[in-house]
Amino acid sequence: MKNLLFKHLPQRLKHPFTLLKLAIIISSTVIFMACSDPSQTAQQDSKKPLHISTSAGDFSDFVRNYLAPELEKAGYNVIQTEASDTKLQNISVAEGSVDLNIVQHKPYLDEFNETHRTDLIPLIQVPTAPYGLYAGKLKSLDEVKEGATIGIPSNVTNYARGLWILEQIGWIKLREDIPNRFRALASDIVENPYHLQIIEIAGPQMVRARTDLDYAIINGNYVVDAEDIALSDALHIESSKHFVNWVVVNEPNKNAPWAKKIREIMNAEGFKSFIDEHFPNYDLPIAWSE
Repeated sequence: MKNLLFKHLPQRLKHPFTLLKLAIIISSTVIFMACSDPSQTAQQDSKKPLHISTSAGDFSDFVRNYLAPELEKAGYNVIQTEASDTKLQNISVAEGSVDLNIVQHKPYLDEFNETHRTDLIPLIQVPTAPYGLYAGKLKSLDEVKEGATIGIPSNVTNYARGLWILEQIGWIKLREDIPNRFRALASDIVENPYHLQIIEIAGPQMVRARTDLDYAIINGNYVVDAEDIALSDALHIESSKHFVNWVVVNEPNKNAPWAKKIREIMNAEGFKSFIDEHFPNYDLPIAWSE
C-alpha cells in the first residue's frame, strides 16, 4: 500500500525530505483543526481564571454578588480584586495581568488610550451612581452667596463635569468655543456672577471635605459608601449620560467567549432586577432604555 501511494505521487514530492515536510504539514493541520473546534475553545476559555478588577464599593458589589456567581455557573473561575488607582488598573488590562476592569467612564478611557497609546475598549455599560452637587455649610441652591466655596474633584474629566453642573444651574457660564468640553478649565469660565471660589480636591476626600465647604460636587460611588450622606440628598444631579461607566477590556479580547458571556449576563432581566432592588437612583446603561 505504501509503495502504491508513493507511486502515484508527483515526481517532485517523492524526495524523502519533501515527504517529511508534507507529513509535518498534514499533522499540524489536523492539530490546528482540533484546537480550533468551538466547543473545545469554549471549554479551555472557561477553565482559564478570569481576573476582574474594580474600585471598592458598588462596582465590587456588582461583581461579588451577581456577575461572578453567574460566570461561575457558566464554568468560569473568577478572581476579583479591588484597587483605587484607575491608571494602574488600565495598565494591568493592557498588559494582560487583568482581563477586565469596572472603574471608569468613556471620556476617561479615551483620554487614557490617547495618553498611553493603548487599545482598551468599552465592552458594556454598567449602572453608575450619579455625579452631583451636595450641600456643605449651605443647605440649598437658593442659599448660594457671594464668594461661596465649591469643591470639585481634581481629576481632569471630573473637574470639567463639575463646571458643567455649575453651568447647568446657572451659577457660571463657560465659553462656547472650548476645544474639548471634557477638559474644560477654570480659565474657560467667562461669567461668574457670584464670584464662586472653586477648590480642587481629590475625589475620595470630597465627602469629608464638604463640611468645610459651602457646596461639594461628589462622585456617586463615594456618596454610596458614606454613612452621613445619600444619593437622594443631591441638590443637583448631572444630566449627561456620557459618564455611565463601562466594563473595559483589551481590544483583542472583545469577542472572547467570556466577554460575550459578560454582555449576556449584564443585559439580562435578572441583572436589571438586581440593580433595581439594591441600587436605586443609579444612572442606567443607555442600551437599557432603547
